[in-house]
Amino acid sequence: MANNQTYGDCTVATALGTTGVETLMGVITLTAKAVAIIGIWATAIGGATLTTGQPVSGIVRLDSPDINLAPCKWPLDIFNILTSGAAALQPHIIPVQIPAKGLANISCYITIDLTNTAALKGRVGLVIAG
Repeated sequence: MANNQTYGDCTVATALGTTGVETLMGVITLTAKAVAIIGIWATAIGGATLTTGQPVSGIVRLDSPDINLAPCKWPLDIFNILTSGAAALQPHIIPVQIPAKGLANISCYITIDLTNTAALKGRVGLVIAG
């Protein structure tokens, strides 16, 4: 992939659904020069009622009518809770090598598999080579 640039894009922070229900976070359109997805990250953002005793776990799934992504499920990043009650986001980028094509639409979903009582929001991002 000589002479390629790296791009990044992410969904807006979207309210997560109830436990076990897949929620669409948004659709990311790859750049026109995209040749591969080389990184994926997903995180949950804590709500005002979140406590240190409330674990968050889930799965992020990508789907596309334009490129073959099946199956494409990854763990949801767990965020750190500060003593002040604020969440410190530290998304971890999972390195991948998924062939892509320019202007492909990637639908990003998150499913929470533990109780969601803290008004959680989710966000999904991609690192793109092109």
